[in-house]
Amino acid sequence: MFNQTLGRLTIVLMTGFAQASLSVAAELTTAEEIDACYESNFPDSTAVQTVTLSAKDRIGAVTTSRATLYWKKFDDGLSKVMMRFEKPADLRGAGLLMIEKKKRNDLFMYLPELRRVKRISKHMSSGSMFGTDFSYEEFERIQGMKLDGVSERLEDDEIGGREMYVTSATPAAEEESSYERIKTWIDKQTCVALRTEFYERGDQPRKIMTAPYERVSREADVWVAREIVMHDRRDETDTTLRVEELEIGLEVPRKLFSQKELDQGGR
Repeated sequence: MFNQTLGRLTIVLMTGFAQASLSVAAELTTAEEIDACYESNFPDSTAVQTVTLSAKDRIGAVTTSRATLYWKKFDDGLSKVMMRFEKPADLRGAGLLMIEKKKRNDLFMYLPELRRVKRISKHMSSGSMFGTDFSYEEFERIQGMKLDGVSERLEDDEIGGREMYVTSATPAAEEESSYERIKTWIDKQTCVALRTEFYERGDQPRKIMTAPYERVSREADVWVAREIVMHDRRDETDTTLRVEELEIGLEVPRKLFSQKELDQGGR
């Protein structure tokens, strides 16, 4: 369904799962094959993660939040995400619900001070997600919830001595994305994306997302990037996401992914 690599480092949040072996990855020749390899990294059913997000401003002050994220793929092949914050105190109970649709996804948020669920509009989707350097749109892409238009393979490259596939993709017109194109470097051995550049316009990326290979580990037959950094080049800020705990294939109830649960869970 998804013909993109488009900056997705993870199945859920940014964990970058990969199942492809070196023998399979080495045979890939087209952007479509690389995309398919990347998409095969997504779990068959569910994943639950505990993550921390450390946002550093331009003077070096760091604010850290902690959240649990639930991801589930449904029978129609589409997925849903529920993210609930535990720390800091002023964010405790805040949450995000993402419902993948074939055309335009539904996004909702809950903030303790609002005491109600609010739909995230298209205008809001390019803004900061809970004070981090990730926008809601970027978070959708990380979850594999964004369709792309044309995807092309570029010349291979290296990162830290590792051979990388490089692709460039443009968002589908109906997505009304804030980006003109997104360029991704994918490790040939694991199919984990180690670098993604987001271009608003021109030749210089607005944001760069990286995953150091030394923080990639093998978990339950998949590869996981346990640390990912989003750097905003314009604002000179960055956010580091760390996966503290991860479980794949757990039973996650359908009712968790609802506006009612988003609202009640914050009380």
